[in-house]
Amino acid sequence: MAGAKDLLLVAKSAVTFCFGISFIANMFLESPLIDSLNLGLMTAVVALSFVSSKGSARTIGTLLLFSGAVLLICSHAPLSAWKQALQENSQLVVMFIMVPLLGIPIRCGGYGDPLRKAFGRHAGTGTRYYALVSVMTALLGVLLSIAAVPLSYEISRTSHHCERKELISAALSRGFVTCMIWAPTSATIALTVQLTGVDWMELFPAAFACALLAGAVGALMVCVGEKGRASPRATETSEDRSDVPDLPKIIELCVFFLALIAFIIALSQMAGLSVIVAVATASLLLPAAWMMGIGKLPVYEKELREEYFKRKLPLAGNQIALFVGAGFFAQGMSSSHAGDVLAGALAQSVGQSVLLLTVAVIGLTLATSAVGIHPVAIVAAAGGVMNASGCGVTPVYAALVLSISWAMGNALCPASANVVAVSNLVGRSPVEVSLRWNGPYVLVTSSVLVLALLFMRMARLV
Repeated sequence: MAGAKDLLLVAKSAVTFCFGISFIANMFLESPLIDSLNLGLMTAVVALSFVSSKGSARTIGTLLLFSGAVLLICSHAPLSAWKQALQENSQLVVMFIMVPLLGIPIRCGGYGDPLRKAFGRHAGTGTRYYALVSVMTALLGVLLSIAAVPLSYEISRTSHHCERKELISAALSRGFVTCMIWAPTSATIALTVQLTGVDWMELFPAAFACALLAGAVGALMVCVGEKGRASPRATETSEDRSDVPDLPKIIELCVFFLALIAFIIALSQMAGLSVIVAVATASLLLPAAWMMGIGKLPVYEKELREEYFKRKLPLAGNQIALFVGAGFFAQGMSSSHAGDVLAGALAQSVGQSVLLLTVAVIGLTLATSAVGIHPVAIVAAAGGVMNASGCGVTPVYAALVLSISWAMGNALCPASANVVAVSNLVGRSPVEVSLRWNGPYVLVTSSVLVLALLFMRMARLV
């Protein structure tokens, strides 16, 4: 029985990986024959992903898929519309297949010990500890997505501040959501770019500024809270003083991060690929080249077989189910013209006020997230009905509203992967982590970001 299960797992991973490779190859070859092959592989991947998905991801994905299918049936959509619905978010699916490869150099490149030593040496106060953990989680989140949360937790455990559950929880969850606002490797930006049609390079400056602002608000809130707290001094031993971090390895990790971003930009601008496909291509090529460059290609090959195919690819089923469902829903809204009706209702309810529109979208996302509905559901719906020109805002502004809504909703939703991961690490309930510890931060940061968006719009920056 176990053998049959393992065989099915390997077969699923093989089909999924083959689809990713074939899709990327055809972006350059543009072969109709390969395109037909990809349609068949995509159908198999989607079916296998819905079977293997679990929890809220499966529920929301199924609900979005069913709703989109009903809209397509009611609108008597042609077969081409159903094909488009299946392929609507195929680029996102490929990105989710390939992005886990970025974790191999981080896990196996020899960067863990230098980072742990840096924490043991420099995380003296609670405020400094929070800043280091949140920044590290944000940077690793660009490369590892949600896997950055447990990795950052393990690295930061060398500090005595790790015993403070609320502090480490805040640093991990808030640090992760800041990268969701701007990073081209995040699911948030991938779907937002898809929904609004905005170019990531055009979105990046304002999105990165919003992420910095969100990070600054979190640090300021912790700084204010730490002022009234007597921080115990950690006893520094001679062993601690001699535990000097390996600076060259930390610099090497920073170079890998910068090389990834540069490679994505180069593929997007020079090769004419969408940023989503550029991320997938970079994830496929760069980790192997990097591990070869540092002399650890055999380690990469072993991780590819043992970790990626047996653990990471099966876990991608949740994200695939979510975003295929979102693609069906978006196509159903378009084919049935229900999106036009909802867009008209939205425009009528907020009038010509951009402030009311912004508050309505972000507020609705936060309210539904607080009761356990993943923010992707509202963002997919809002993105499908939010005609940027009809609402009086630019596509960049619309994309910022959607990405902020999702990021803040992610920190507030008890069912989000971020909150669940953090709650498991600190041994507290997801409700306590999301609503009690992240709730005040989300409300303050969302208010600040709304004002920032309006200021940038008035200054004609977005």
